[in-house]
Amino acid sequence: MKRLILAADPDFIPGMTLTAKKASDLLPKQSAHILRFEDMIIAGKLMAMGILPQAHIELVRRNALGQTLIYRINSRFKIALRRDEAMTIIIHEG
Repeated sequence: MKRLILAADPDFIPGMTLTAKKASDLLPKQSAHILRFEDMIIAGKLMAMGILPQAHIELVRRNALGQTLIYRINSRFKIALRRDEAMTIIIHEG
């Protein structure tokens, strides 16, 4: 599977040090900024809804099994994502 980069990748920018992880790794009430998307199909759907790189993302809660994650985007609206979808959103804290 090819890696799709839809935003600045810190691996390619000298001197840029960010701690990158996946949106699915966030704990409730923990927030970060979206760095890039790794899945073209999911990225297209999220960007069509206005969820773009550099958007603020906060995990509101997860269901009992941890398979459905509720996020608040830019402190404006909430979206529910499956865990495998959230794993394709690369974020950075800070």
